[in-house]
Order: sequence, then structure tokens, then C-alpha cells
Amino acid sequence: MKYKVIFMVDRSKKIAGHLELDEIKDVMKEYKDSYDMYRKLLVISMVYQGETISQASDYVHTTRKTGERWVKNYNEKGLEGLYSNYHKCGRKSKLTKEQLIELKEIITSSDESYSIDDVQKIVKDKFGVNYDYKTVWTIVRKKLDLNYGKPFIKYSSRPEDAEEHLKKT
Repeated sequence: MKYKVIFMVDRSKKIAGHLELDEIKDVMKEYKDSYDMYRKLLVISMVYQGETISQASDYVHTTRKTGERWVKNYNEKGLEGLYSNYHKCGRKSKLTKEQLIELKEIITSSDESYSIDDVQKIVKDKFGVNYDYKTVWTIVRKKLDLNYGKPFIKYSSRPEDAEEHLKKT
């Protein structure tokens, strides 16, 4: 005959005294329009009042693990621990900051106009990184904060003071 052993784990946790319950409720009023922060504060206040993390997490329709993470972050850092921290998200760039500065210098120091295809070729030849067109466009426009104008034809028969003639008409 096999016996099933059941271990009871206490899922309740104490809340660090960063704020009193009344102060938490006041902060909740401030974040009434912020769904995510309000839910986190609600879990904190419920646990503060004696509910288990599991019960408080169920109440706001999230997992126990997430509730535990919110309580842990609050206990370690106070309210700052509840703010979302996305600064380390996303894929890391294949080009270093120094390489981006060097690329900007190459593009801006010359009188030559570079297209995105030209910059793509420079990145591949100079740094050995093969980016697609869209990524190079994003680097040039967003990271390097460079603009480009649409090229147009300058006619050879154009008079030197064409702008003056245009203003007169």
C-alpha cells in the first residue's frame, strides 16, 4: 500500500514596512487608472492585511508566482520595485556604441550622400555585420538620429539666382 505524503507550505508572507496600509490605499487611489500598478498594489495591500499571496493573486487573476514576485520586489525596493523595468529587454545590438559613433562619423563627415543601401554596405564591409534594409534604416533614423532628403535633379540650365526669381513670381 502506497501512502501519499502531503506537505503543507505556508504561502503567506509578511510585507516590509515601507508604507502603512493607509498610505498604500492612498497610492492605490493615485494609480486607479493604471491597471497594472493598481493590481500590484492591491495584492500588496491584501497580503498586508493577512491574506495569503495565493488568495490575493487569485483575486486579481494572476498566478501565485507573479504575486510572489510583486511582494518580493516591494519588500526589497518599496514602490520602486513595482514599476515595470524594460530597459534590458530586446535583442542586443551587434554594433557597439563606439562602432555606431564611427558609423555616424563616416556618414556625416563626407560630402557624399548615402542611401540606406550604401550604409548597409558600409556596415557589412567595415564592421562585418550583415543587417537587413529595415534594420539599417532604423539604425540611421532612430539610433543615429539622421535625416535624409529625397534627391532631386538640378538642371544645368538653372540660373544662379533661381530662388530670387521664384520669390519675385
